[in-house]
Amino acid sequence: MNKRSSIKKCATILLLTLGFQISNAEVSSPNSEYEKAISNPARLKSDLKMDNKRKPSVILPFSKIKAGDSVLELGAGGGYTTELLARVVGKSGKVFAHRIYNTKRLENNRLPNIVPLRDHSLFEMSEVMKENNVEKESLDSIIIFFILHDIYLNKEIDESVFKAFATYLKPDGVVVVLDNAADDDSGLSSTEALHRIGKNFVINEFKNAGFVVDGTSDALANKKDDHTKPWGEFAGEQDRFAIRFKKSDK
Repeated sequence: MNKRSSIKKCATILLLTLGFQISNAEVSSPNSEYEKAISNPARLKSDLKMDNKRKPSVILPFSKIKAGDSVLELGAGGGYTTELLARVVGKSGKVFAHRIYNTKRLENNRLPNIVPLRDHSLFEMSEVMKENNVEKESLDSIIIFFILHDIYLNKEIDESVFKAFATYLKPDGVVVVLDNAADDDSGLSSTEALHRIGKNFVINEFKNAGFVVDGTSDALANKKDDHTKPWGEFAGEQDRFAIRFKKSDK
């Protein structure tokens, strides 16, 4: 190999390596739809204070949500994520919000593409989807942020719920799970006392339901958290995992 070929090969390897690292980071670019949503001047000031801890510039790209998408968010709560999702999917998209309790966020038609669902058990998901004219295989994403451990704690999930996920997701749709980390193989042993859940338990549950891991992110990881204290003691910076699932091709 001559000198020029050698230099060219090294440069190619370097570019490929850098490209792989950038792809893995999945950080939104300054002019992306994600950064436009994050920097929207209409966002609540209380939400802006949470951005450093929740890292939406990484988590939104990781979710693969885009303009025009239909998204189901479980456990919307105060609506921090709900509003960001609504701003990303835009006027042509919809966010179906399960258990959103901060209804002031929706006053005066402020976010018209958010559909607040009636309070319901997840066992009623198919019924509620029909009530809101959500057709089978029409959802691009299901978002489950920091609520899956509570869903298990409240015994509100079984095969029928996973089946509903698969039924309403598009063939290429994804389920994105963020939650408070326990030791990877600890299952549900820390769920009641510490509100944490084992990552491998979550992966196995979804695999058993016919899903496969489509990606993971350590953007919310905290190595200083040894999983022995309640997540609340870390002021929103507890060790957290992020997993993206898709339906298996089998």
